[in-house]
Amino acid sequence: MWHLPTIRAIAAATLEQQVVLVARPSSRAAEVLAVEPAVARVLYAPHYKGKLKGVRETLDFHRLCKAEKPRAVWILEKIDRPAIAAFLAGVPDRRGFGLGHGQEAFLTAGPYLPKAMRPAHRIDKLEAFEKAHGLVVASREPDLKLDPQALGAVKARYADAPGPWLALGIGASEPARTWPAERFAQVAERVSDLFGTVFWVGGPHEAAAATAAIGDRPGNVVACDLPLDQSAALISLCAGFLGNDSGALNVAAAVRTPCVGLMGTAPLPAYSRWLSRLDGGAGRIADITVDQAVDAVRGRYLAEGWGDTRP
Repeated sequence: MWHLPTIRAIAAATLEQQVVLVARPSSRAAEVLAVEPAVARVLYAPHYKGKLKGVRETLDFHRLCKAEKPRAVWILEKIDRPAIAAFLAGVPDRRGFGLGHGQEAFLTAGPYLPKAMRPAHRIDKLEAFEKAHGLVVASREPDLKLDPQALGAVKARYADAPGPWLALGIGASEPARTWPAERFAQVAERVSDLFGTVFWVGGPHEAAAATAAIGDRPGNVVACDLPLDQSAALISLCAGFLGNDSGALNVAAAVRTPCVGLMGTAPLPAYSRWLSRLDGGAGRIADITVDQAVDAVRGRYLAEGWGDTRP
């Protein structure tokens, strides 16, 4: 989601007005960007482990470049493996962050980001990179395009669920970014006067924790079995979102659903006008109280006039 404005700006500078995006399989970019006009195709580059991971990833990207024969490769990351592979494959135009790393030796076009930006957040790096390379980005809002079929499937599945809807993003990539499921359940109960249905959004492995936390509370629905495009569609139909600092939170901001992010380690910047942050202090997500979360949701609900956004 953070990269979408940059990707669109690069695509706009090409004859085709499109790019081929290479991403990790874990990003599930092919699902979430299925109807993105700026992305012609998504190719996956596996992530390896072990001593030879760098060699294997370089060889993979080299084969990809040989097969695709791109005019240019833009590397929105500091790693040198794609740059080395593109150089060996003879790609004429190679651009990347640099940041004083080995990547710079294999790039054809600067300017590079200064070493001082190494600890900066990815969004700050992207903004600096765009300016350095003359990319025109009018807004940082990702404005994710949704698949009409995914929207239709979600509307049909939950047609009888009373509104307005609230989404709880209970998933996260690590424990330090995960708020306890029991606290989400307490928030759901205390805002039940505002929302007709509360959807628990996460991966399949989070379904059991959600079900256990909900218990016999009415008006709560576990929606952890949805494909990513349908999960994004569901979030877009919700009046609001409360969740961990995760992919689902970024999706909520990208589909213009007002969202409150529960921040843990390396908190996400408030890069979108739809996003507000709630930080327990010193990056400890467990320090965020139920009262604080309830107040954040209720406060924005009243101040911004959240309502039933379903058509």
